[in-house]
Amino acid sequence: MKLQGKVIGGVIGMILGRILLKLPIGVLVGFIAGSVLGHYFFDQFREAEAEDSENKEYRRRQGQYLYFVFALCAKMAKADGAVNRQEINHMEVLMRTQFRLNDRDRNYAIKIWKEAKESEHAFEVYAAKFYQEFGRERYQVMNMIDYLFSMAACDGGLHPLEEQTLLKAAGIFHISRMQYERVKARYYHVPPSRQQSWNALDPYYAILGAESHESMDAIKKKFRALALKWHPDTVGGGNASPEVLRHAKEKFQKINEAYEKISEARKIRS
Repeated sequence: MKLQGKVIGGVIGMILGRILLKLPIGVLVGFIAGSVLGHYFFDQFREAEAEDSENKEYRRRQGQYLYFVFALCAKMAKADGAVNRQEINHMEVLMRTQFRLNDRDRNYAIKIWKEAKESEHAFEVYAAKFYQEFGRERYQVMNMIDYLFSMAACDGGLHPLEEQTLLKAAGIFHISRMQYERVKARYYHVPPSRQQSWNALDPYYAILGAESHESMDAIKKKFRALALKWHPDTVGGGNASPEVLRHAKEKFQKINEAYEKISEARKIRS
């Protein structure tokens, strides 16, 4: 509670009480009356002003957090290709039941979703900006990785490219492997593994659908199968639309990059 108004009002009341009542007790009466009036006319106004400022800041932070939720979820939905109906429905569930957005805010969320989905900026750019703003609020960071897992899981299964994106998010958010596996287990019903040190090659293994303990021959087979599937000359039977073709080229480049990174790292160790 603010005291400035009470003190100022009390002092003024003491002076007036002494002058008007012309008795020693007038100082005490004046101080009490002045304190009450000072609090009513000065402190309460300032307290209301401060409370209004705090509410505005809270709403601003809440809106900022929701921006990142829908932007990052849009990037996650597109990680494994075109956005499907299940992913759109899941976004509606988030808007209606999780965040209880009204029609105006819902339209704003849809706008954020569409802009992020079509943006040329990579998932990592949005994730880094989010962590820059909310990295100190650990519960918000863990909630975000939870939302991303829920988006990845809403259409069933976990595509290697979705896991690659989730692993990148975990790296940017400084989430340990044990924490990552615990969240994953809630959506994919797998037992959490023992905590491991973070491996920079994890995203590349995820792209190829491989594990770090597998032999290079096994990884090479998975690489060749994915490269054949996403080769721009063969995708869509040669009749792919420009959008699908562009997406295939991006996937093909990531697959090749992942295999090269893993091969180089293993050559260094051998």
